[in-house]
Amino acid sequence: MRFFMRQGIIPPKFADKFFRIDFEAAPLPILCLYPMPPSLPLEEVALDLCGLEQHPRLVSWSMLQELPRVKLKVPLICQIFNWSETVEWEGIRLVDLLDLFKIDTHPDGYFAFYSRDRVFFEGLSRDEARDPRVLLAYGLNGSPLPEVHGGPLRLVVPFLQGYKSVKWVQTIQAFRHDPVGIKRLLGQSPTGRLNEKWRGDFQILPPAGKAGDPPPVRSEIAPPPSVPVAVSSPEPPVEGEIDSIREKKSSRPSSTLKEVIALVRPDKQRATRQALEAAGIYSYTTATVLGRSRQRGLRFQSEEAEPVAIKFLPKQYFSIMIDASRLPAVIAALMKANRTGKGAYGDGKIFVVDIDDAVRISSGERGGEAI
Repeated sequence: MRFFMRQGIIPPKFADKFFRIDFEAAPLPILCLYPMPPSLPLEEVALDLCGLEQHPRLVSWSMLQELPRVKLKVPLICQIFNWSETVEWEGIRLVDLLDLFKIDTHPDGYFAFYSRDRVFFEGLSRDEARDPRVLLAYGLNGSPLPEVHGGPLRLVVPFLQGYKSVKWVQTIQAFRHDPVGIKRLLGQSPTGRLNEKWRGDFQILPPAGKAGDPPPVRSEIAPPPSVPVAVSSPEPPVEGEIDSIREKKSSRPSSTLKEVIALVRPDKQRATRQALEAAGIYSYTTATVLGRSRQRGLRFQSEEAEPVAIKFLPKQYFSIMIDASRLPAVIAALMKANRTGKGAYGDGKIFVVDIDDAVRISSGERGGEAI
């Protein structure tokens, strides 16, 4: 791979794994481990927030623009390649966003930050995330943040190595334990902390996360005394009860439940959710998965004309349990949200599975009443 060099750059041994490297770009070098995610119009840009015990929140681009904005002139330091650039970022403090929408984790917990393609992600401890220097930036040196540098929204963590400043941020999720991060999986520093030389050169202080915490609230109400709870053993079934249960089970009509499984493009997650909810479907399971189809992954030529192969591609997985009568509407919603009309591979697949039964654990309800 050919490098556009700045003074002092020291390429690491794994530099050839990067999709794109350009050290002549201004005002920052361009370093992309993976291909850039597809562009989105600003009206479709939104941020998914998910705390440990809070309902997920979807924050639109217009809502982000209404939050108090700050400007911060700080260095972005790439210890791996031995470079730094001091630029002026504009955006919102992460701690302000977390507090406004009441998104939190365990006192010793973590937050994970996912890029829009759901491939690149990194984690910060709660103290690191709540440090007032951490920004969600949408401006760079007085202009909108260019897409090649992580626009329209990226994380800026000036006291850690540059790879912790995740570009194209779309999701922030709380975890009790360290979510590791993609660079650590590739063998990088487990913490992302800068070495003593960088900290000394820029007089970088350690994270002050607790300084961003709201003041503690003192309760004047004493906690109630603990009361022992008597636990009784379940009564054995009376004579004939087991036969009655078996009779009810055998007489239950055959289920009309269906499971619809959809594997779609990661950037279509929000559009799919909106389409399902517009069709009156509010209960579903979704997750990011890796897989491949007949094409066996993705092959392309890099900028240096070297062949690159990605064996498994990220997909967004949806599992939707419905009554059979709603099947046409659900399939129509999924098709409308995910069909690009380009006639190419990659839009995804939909599978329909018969479900024998469903049981709600808390109440014992079965069949359609349980979903």
